[in-house]
Amino acid sequence: MPPSVSSTELLIVPTAHLSATTPEASVARARHRLMSWRPDLVAIEALPGSLVVEYEQRGGTFADVQVGGAVDARRGASLVDSSPSDVWSARREACSPGGSTTDRVLAWLRVREPINALLLPYEEADLADPVREFLDELAGRHRETVSIGAHIARELGHDHVAHVDDHAGVENIDPLPDGLEMELRDYGREISGLLEDAVAPPHLARDLWAQWRFYASDAVRTTTERLESSERLSGGENTPHLRRVMLANWRARNLAIAARLRAASAAVPGGRVLFVVGSSHEMPLRTALGTAQYDLRLVDLEELEP
Repeated sequence: MPPSVSSTELLIVPTAHLSATTPEASVARARHRLMSWRPDLVAIEALPGSLVVEYEQRGGTFADVQVGGAVDARRGASLVDSSPSDVWSARREACSPGGSTTDRVLAWLRVREPINALLLPYEEADLADPVREFLDELAGRHRETVSIGAHIARELGHDHVAHVDDHAGVENIDPLPDGLEMELRDYGREISGLLEDAVAPPHLARDLWAQWRFYASDAVRTTTERLESSERLSGGENTPHLRRVMLANWRARNLAIAARLRAASAAVPGGRVLFVVGSSHEMPLRTALGTAQYDLRLVDLEELEP
């Protein structure tokens, strides 16, 4: 057995799309409870800028990927006329504490991680109007990556949020296979009953913390895991080929996210990491990171309650 060391604590917050009907007071209360835990690092379900560039340069179906914050990443880069080759030198500039606020804000746009620009006092930077308007719009988004993740990181004085999303396996569905849309529709119909059990009931709509606790419950974790994985194999040997491909991609994606998250935790050994992520990812990540990590402990939401 290895010698005992203080564990790095990882809290996974399983989210759904933040509803416009959730009162801001409820968002603020949930955010305050997470902030009071004093995470040393915040991670979000957003693509690293280098991966946005990789998908763009590879071309094909995912060159203009629409998820993981990639749309905002490309938009921000276009506002500063940044070429893909800028991404690594720009990261060094963005992370340089000696740089001016203006230079660092613009560097984060070149990195293709505009959410990190929000952690700086960009309001005081010397920015062109289109850049300032873009950042103001981004800061006002009713989305967990911004209103929870980036907000907490900025309030705690962090210099970045770790972007740990990944779409490993995209080459398996590029070009998009014939029949993919029909397969997705068919599978959606087959799991519709289970899906209802994995969606927070209406009476929780005004309580964000209660929604997170719902998604973190054992019953919902189990149902979500079935939806994303085991139910795809319900046909046994007659399981359609595309379902096997989608299952492999889903598991590969979560292993890649887990690897990025674990690597990010190296920045704060013995500290606390907060990860804001869609609820369907929680169980695969807990499976990947819940055993044989030696100095990593998974924290449950209930531990933050009085």
